[in-house]
Amino acid sequence: MLRTIIIDDERSSLESLEFELTNYCDDVTVVAKYNDPLLAINEIHKHTPDLLFLDIEMPGLNGFEFLQKLDNRNFDVVFVTAYDQFAIRAFEFNAIGYIMKPVRKNKLIQAVNKVRSNRDHQFDNQKLSALIQNIHVQGAGQLDRVALPTGEGYSLVKVDDITYLQAESNYTWVFIADGSKYLVAKTLKDVTTLINRTQFFRAHKSYFVNLNHVQRYIRGQGGYLVMVSGEQIPVSRSQRNDLLIKLQGI
Repeated sequence: MLRTIIIDDERSSLESLEFELTNYCDDVTVVAKYNDPLLAINEIHKHTPDLLFLDIEMPGLNGFEFLQKLDNRNFDVVFVTAYDQFAIRAFEFNAIGYIMKPVRKNKLIQAVNKVRSNRDHQFDNQKLSALIQNIHVQGAGQLDRVALPTGEGYSLVKVDDITYLQAESNYTWVFIADGSKYLVAKTLKDVTTLINRTQFFRAHKSYFVNLNHVQRYIRGQGGYLVMVSGEQIPVSRSQRNDLLIKLQGI
């Protein structure tokens, strides 16, 4: 059985989620529920939970702050959130479990099944920090830095320093102006969704380019871009006209 705690400042949400877990998830037992996160901090470890369902937007202490105040987190976390779809991209990008409010039966069951299949996976402090960073910069409307998941953990990179992205199967190479590069275990589509800045352009199905780092464009069937660093980036024929319009507007 997964010993489970629910934390949500709305009592109706607490009762509703407990009802659904009890009725739809046979291997879950709710050992405690709190509508006061400050109280939960002092009592959570005495319940030795396996799983925590945690609301994000709570007065006094939000879900992120709550986790940052805890020591020795040895339980899985599923966020319960009313965040809009734009911010949800950050959850998906950082592979952290979440369910949207109002909670739907099928999504709840999926979340519990995912936890059950990953019981050997501890909640990752770096992953939480990356999630907070990405949600923060999205909420601000302009990305300053992006937290990139890598094989070793997470790297915070200035978006303006990214010269281009290159797809490699289900991975993406992120090239930086100082000559460094990162191999991210995400598809090009995932990374471009997170980086939502006007100076970036999808020049080719495998390339996403920061036009501020382009030195010149060479015409041809589709042509190619010459980066300041010297690399040549192909431009697909279907993207050529949009590229020329974009370049003229810089």
